Amino acid sequence: MPGPYRPLIPVAALFLLLLSAGCSEKLSRKTGLTDAGLFALGQQKTEKKQYGEAAEAYQMLIERFPTSPLASQAQFSLASSRMANGEELEAEVAFDDFLRLHPADPKVPDALFQKGDLLNRQVLNPGRAQGKTQEAIESYKRFLEKEQGTPRSAVAAARITDLRNRMALHESTVISHYISRKLYENGETRARRVIAEYPDVPATAELMSLLALTLEKQGKKEDAAQVRQSLAVKYPEAVKEKPSAVAGLLGRADPGSAYRSRQGRQGRYEFSFQPRYVASKDIGFEGGSKVELDQALGVGVGFGYNITDKFALQLDASWSKTDYQAKIATSAGGNPGTATVDGTLHLGTIALDMSYYFLDGPLTPFVMGGFGWTVADSNIPSGPPQDTCWWDPWYGYICTAYQNTYKNSYFSYNLGLGARWEVTQAFFLRGSVGWQWVDLGRAGTTDFMGGRLDLGYMY
Repeated sequence: MPGPYRPLIPVAALFLLLLSAGCSEKLSRKTGLTDAGLFALGQQKTEKKQYGEAAEAYQMLIERFPTSPLASQAQFSLASSRMANGEELEAEVAFDDFLRLHPADPKVPDALFQKGDLLNRQVLNPGRAQGKTQEAIESYKRFLEKEQGTPRSAVAAARITDLRNRMALHESTVISHYISRKLYENGETRARRVIAEYPDVPATAELMSLLALTLEKQGKKEDAAQVRQSLAVKYPEAVKEKPSAVAGLLGRADPGSAYRSRQGRQGRYEFSFQPRYVASKDIGFEGGSKVELDQALGVGVGFGYNITDKFALQLDASWSKTDYQAKIATSAGGNPGTATVDGTLHLGTIALDMSYYFLDGPLTPFVMGGFGWTVADSNIPSGPPQDTCWWDPWYGYICTAYQNTYKNSYFSYNLGLGARWEVTQAFFLRGSVGWQWVDLGRAGTTDFMGGRLDLGYMY
């Protein structure tokens, strides 16, 4: 990597470290804590909605007093606090620990219901894998084994129906994918199995219509007619409708299209290559000096993670070079004057950015912002040339000359807006215009305007 950009490496490492949330050590340093005191502290923090600190108190109680009568309550409260604090993975582990360690506790139904809710809010759209959906169904079923005839049991039963319908919709996307690839026999086999497994959910109409379509594509006219006759009896509104129309009746887009080009962004990583453009800029300094920067082209790369369908975090690195003319105010011999210097400026930036997409769909406007570090190399020599030598296993000793140049690094931040188009389920285009502000020290904060096109791969 070129010398001017080596300082970017520790900056990148620092940004990644900032993403890791550390646990407070203040409570762990305290002495004389009791199980009752820790439990009371956790309850106080919960009442103030300080769920992270509440979880810390409950966790310490469990670790220091594992045989305490309050340990089971603390384990349940720990899971609830993690869930309220948005720590989904940690909350799921805590609920599992409670159910495993305290199977006879009176709060087991509460834990099963809350775990079902926790998993239910993590389910993905029907085009994605439905592991969390199945886990949520199992948790609600276990809850219903413990509690019947209550308002909460009615809620759990309704959610199971919704989740089973989601599973059926997922299967319909797979069957539609088979149809799009002309694998009609595979589609028929899967449709028959799924209809037998989910005979009582709203998506059954779509599944039956897809089954009829696979049969027709194979020339099985009589079988297709029987399926459509059964469909007409159970779902009159779906008679003679194409699969996409049935999907519309159920409030969904065409399932085949959803499978092929829309699986959602949530939980997916992405990598992008970024051609960039930087507009020309004049920068004034104290004393009348001035630098005129020409417009420039650059390149960047980015790695990101989609936290949800709307929020994404990216680590971007970019490089560019631009010609400049510097007019330096002088006062040689007491007479004011101007010296002109031409050169090429190299710029390198690494930034941590957050994007917000306004829509869940494959075409959406977005706004993004972030902060980072910019390294500027003027390519003006700062000293005499120096020699350096090294050993090459093929050519022996190699010596060359290099020359230090005036360069510096600056804090920078940025803001941009644009649009994103997910061309397929994996490939996307993202265009934006934006502004980058660089703190140039004595010259003040200077803004640079530019644009970029992200050619990205999402997985």
